[in-house]
Amino acid sequence: MPKVVYIEDVIERVLQFTKFHLLNSVYPQYDSSYRGDRHGGGTSKSKRAKSSAHKQKVVVVLYNKVCDIISSISELLEIQLLTDTTILQVSNLGTTPFFVENVSELQLCAITLVTAVFSRYEKHRQLILEDIFTSLAKLPTSKRNLRNFRLNSIDSDGEPLYIQMVSALVLQLIQCIVHFPSEKEAEEGQNKKLDRDALITNTYETAMRTAQNFLSVFLKKCGSKQGEEDYRPLFENFVHDLLSAVSKPEWPAAELLLSLLGRLLVHQFSNKQTEMALRVASLDYLGTVASRLRKDALTSKMNQRAIDRILKETPGSDEVQQLQKALLDFLDENIDTEPDLLFARNFYIAQWYRDSTVEVEKAIKSQNEFDEDPKGRRHFKDVDSSEEIVQMAEIRKKFLRKIIKTTPTDFSSVRVNSDTIDYEDSCLVVRYLASMRPFAQSFDIYLSQILRVLGESAIAVRTKAMKCLSEVVAVDPSILARLDMQRGVHCRLMDNSSSVREAAVELLGRFVLSRPELIEQYYDMLIERILDTGISVRKRVIKILRDICLEQPDFHKITEMCVKMIRRVNDEEGIKKLVNETFQKLWFSPTPGHDRDAMTRKVLNVTDVVLACRDSGYDWFEQLLQNLLKSEENASYKPTKKACVQLVDNLVEHILKYEESIADCEDKGVNSSRLVACITTLYLITKIRSQFMVKHTMTLQPYLTNRCITQNDVMVICNVAKILELVIPLMENPSETFLTTTEEDLMKLIMKYGMMVVQHCVSCLGAIVNKVTHNYKFVWACFNRYYGALAKLKTQHQEDSSSSTLATSKPTLLRSLFTVGALCRHFDFDQEEFKGSNKIVIKDKVVELLLYFTSHEDEEVQIKAIVGLGFQFIMHPELMFVQDVKVLYNNILSDESSTVNLKIQVLKNLQTYLQEEDSRMQEADREWKNQAKQEDLKEMGDISSGMSSSIMQIYLKQVLESFFHSQSTVRHYSLNVITLTLSQGLIHPVQCVPYLIAIGTDPEPAMKNKADQQLVEIDKKYSGFIHMKAVAGLKMSYQVQQAINESKKVVIRGFRHDDSDSALCSHLYTMVRGNRQHRRAFLISLLNLFDDSSKIEVNMLLFVADNLACFPYQTQEEPLFIMHHVDITLSISGSNLLQSFKENLRKEPIRHEKKVKTKKRKKKHSHRRRNSSDGDDEDEERSSSSSSSNSSCSIEEGADGTPAPSSSTTQPPTEGAVGSATSHTETTEEPMEQD
Repeated sequence: MPKVVYIEDVIERVLQFTKFHLLNSVYPQYDSSYRGDRHGGGTSKSKRAKSSAHKQKVVVVLYNKVCDIISSISELLEIQLLTDTTILQVSNLGTTPFFVENVSELQLCAITLVTAVFSRYEKHRQLILEDIFTSLAKLPTSKRNLRNFRLNSIDSDGEPLYIQMVSALVLQLIQCIVHFPSEKEAEEGQNKKLDRDALITNTYETAMRTAQNFLSVFLKKCGSKQGEEDYRPLFENFVHDLLSAVSKPEWPAAELLLSLLGRLLVHQFSNKQTEMALRVASLDYLGTVASRLRKDALTSKMNQRAIDRILKETPGSDEVQQLQKALLDFLDENIDTEPDLLFARNFYIAQWYRDSTVEVEKAIKSQNEFDEDPKGRRHFKDVDSSEEIVQMAEIRKKFLRKIIKTTPTDFSSVRVNSDTIDYEDSCLVVRYLASMRPFAQSFDIYLSQILRVLGESAIAVRTKAMKCLSEVVAVDPSILARLDMQRGVHCRLMDNSSSVREAAVELLGRFVLSRPELIEQYYDMLIERILDTGISVRKRVIKILRDICLEQPDFHKITEMCVKMIRRVNDEEGIKKLVNETFQKLWFSPTPGHDRDAMTRKVLNVTDVVLACRDSGYDWFEQLLQNLLKSEENASYKPTKKACVQLVDNLVEHILKYEESIADCEDKGVNSSRLVACITTLYLITKIRSQFMVKHTMTLQPYLTNRCITQNDVMVICNVAKILELVIPLMENPSETFLTTTEEDLMKLIMKYGMMVVQHCVSCLGAIVNKVTHNYKFVWACFNRYYGALAKLKTQHQEDSSSSTLATSKPTLLRSLFTVGALCRHFDFDQEEFKGSNKIVIKDKVVELLLYFTSHEDEEVQIKAIVGLGFQFIMHPELMFVQDVKVLYNNILSDESSTVNLKIQVLKNLQTYLQEEDSRMQEADREWKNQAKQEDLKEMGDISSGMSSSIMQIYLKQVLESFFHSQSTVRHYSLNVITLTLSQGLIHPVQCVPYLIAIGTDPEPAMKNKADQQLVEIDKKYSGFIHMKAVAGLKMSYQVQQAINESKKVVIRGFRHDDSDSALCSHLYTMVRGNRQHRRAFLISLLNLFDDSSKIEVNMLLFVADNLACFPYQTQEEPLFIMHHVDITLSISGSNLLQSFKENLRKEPIRHEKKVKTKKRKKKHSHRRRNSSDGDDEDEERSSSSSSSNSSCSIEEGADGTPAPSSSTTQPPTEGAVGSATSHTETTEEPMEQD
């Protein structure tokens, strides 16, 4: 350019002018973070958030002019070399716009400018990259203005793809480094003995080094946060941009950057010296890259037809060469419209050229190895193939060299001759060619590296690795079929860390949901984690099970899954909420009326779950329904209520359908079980909301006339009776006929069938007569019939207890005892409505009559009499204070000769009384809440709980002593009674603590868990109670174990004989462990039991020692504390104990022989002894010192894990040995005090 035109000063002034207006006029208008803040508050990010879109017109005009200036400068760079000072200003001007928001046009111009500098001025490259790095923190992270550079392609949803401007800049900078030597440079290279190959590959390798440098510096910034600046989201955005740009013909550098990034990330997270934040971040990014690689491998199953078509249209015989030519033709055609494609074109050529060179080098190397191999172990085919590779590579290089010589001016002529491919085809070609490069084949390497760190000690690394695998599995579930993946995931399901287990469960969940056929295979692994100790793990499992239930409603284990989920209804608050939501979705959401199949499926699912829980109880169902109905009490829309009404209506329909099929003898067993399940489900819903069933009462009443043959028939009648009991009192104006029929049917059942039916029918009759019909004469007649029979039988028994008529009338006696008791439970026969003006106190007469039969010689009669008494006491609890009753109950519970069944029945009576009392109090509480505003608190007396408290005080000692019974059933019922007593607050809990600690050692898990739970509850309310009674509890545990193992005649040990070998009292220790003072006091109290003065039997000491050995210690300080005190005890009392043994075992003749021997030895070793008077003294000294030194050595060895030197047992020890033992105890004592 003529000097007249090119004036350096003018150029510099233009640059300064542009820079000034950018900083002071343009940037502040377009990006609020560049405005001067007069008040000095707010960060750049908060300012950006508040920015307005309004811009001054004059600034918009200026902005457009600045864009023109920057474009002109980039054109100037192409035709004129500038000085370094000017270039510095140009590069600074070019890099700043990338960190300003809302200036995308300016950024596009700046890309061209910076690229022009970067490609021509090698020395300025590092400075430009540093400028970019220093400003990276200013990049926006909000998604609003994040990506403004539009790619030519669209995503799967048909939306255009965008990347960040800065990402486009970096890719362009890497690509623009590649340039080919001109003829002149090539000649100079030959003079310097550099061949053309080296010149081309060197320029590509420079691009690689620059890319490597950029990535490593950027990644290092992703460690821990530096002040406010967090580079991790920025790097993540950059990685996503690379993944968007990869396989696009205009961005070949994206594939190179990803390939280098993969290696770099593997290096970073594999290196244990790298800081943890960076290791975790690296793993995260690699997971993203690996999952995308897998996705591409699956989605771009090569469209072979399109490839074949392109190959036909392109001349040549080498597929790769033909595709390369097609791609280059496409780029050449578009260079006029997009000049930047020239860089992409050059980059591709250099990349392919280097790949061919590398192939040749590999082939030559393998051939050389073959020539050097003395035995010629390799096949000649290998040599042939390597020669072919070399030839092919040379042909491709020749083709590329020819292309390089084609100057941009020749492109127009090339264009005329070629029929080029379109953009979609070019993307396909790029993918096809890239599939032969290392990056496309690196998925297996990345996966194996991620699997390798699953065994890391760092929890954060293991968790992140698991999440990375989860991402990969989400893309391609078949990956989990690989053995290494299965091994990795299975091991992590048992990981120590809950976050790792959660990640493993999440991975499995994604896998089984996408591959339903494999749910069966992984089902057991998943389902057992629902009992995981980690809350997050349990939540995750429930979510997965819920999704399986919703997406695979026909899976054959749906029932079991629902049972497992529903049992978590009383879990932690978050899980409780999740379970409620899950079943609201599954069962208690209204089903559209037209979808009969869905409704039938729901009914079957609910009834199957109810049927499966037959043995374990239905508390969960009641709890669930209560929670759901309570949550929508004040809501305008009540989906649960609507769903319940639907469910009830459909259950009744199903009941009628099953009844018909049973009548037609179709599959009787199955249908009869289904009928029971339907009626049980109806009862459970009725129990919570009786109103739902009112309209179906008439439908169910006829079931009372069913014949009772099988267990299922009994269940049907009992549940129908329970439903009618709840629903009939709610009916408005029921017909007389209906009520009379119901009463008569119930009475027939009472007179005809067994205990269970009688009990529920009497209860139902009680609700109808007391609340609706008031037909007291009907019940009085029945009562008199059975009462009269009992009185008659009593008289007969008193006259002749061994008469044969009594034996034949035993069934009548048993039925009468039970029925009289059941009637007394539900009807107060001392009311005038029953007995009229009669002055006799019926309840006393009944008690007297029943008490008579408790002393009957037949145990079955005794039990029925006690059952009857139990029923009577529910209506009249004050009768339990009667002296005869107290004597009876206490004798049965405390007398070892009384049978197990009698004990169980007395405990059952107490349990039933407490349960009824609890229900009564809850009912009273509900009523009081409804009338709370009218009631006066002063007038309310808590008489009910006072009564039950007094009753439990009478029988408490005997119930607690039942814990020491050898039969587990007795222990079970006594624990139930104590649990109810404590939950109602009827006694002071401290007196139960040692007994609960003791029963916590029971071998039955259910009892152990229940006792432990009670202790936890007590500890929450009254901290210190557990510690106060801990030693007493441990002693009592020994007594319980004695009772349990009484018949086995074995030595009682203090640990569980299972895989865990945990201490029997381990739960007690975990409760005391938290408080250091309590823990130490407890341990010292246990160690004091081993003192001579305690006089405790040796078997119990063994039990205590076992517990001490197996307690779940958490820190080193805990066992060391015990060792220290054991050491002291041994050094003081151990020698005395050995001495007393010696004295007691010694006899006269032996003492004489011993003397002679020791005298001989004395002569032999006189130089080793100092002050010993005779052989006996020496023996005493040896025994005491050896015991002391041995004990001290063993303690030392335990304390630091290394064997300590001990005096040899073959040599007689000196006085110094004793001294050393005592000095050792003194030194070990000191640090313990500090501790």
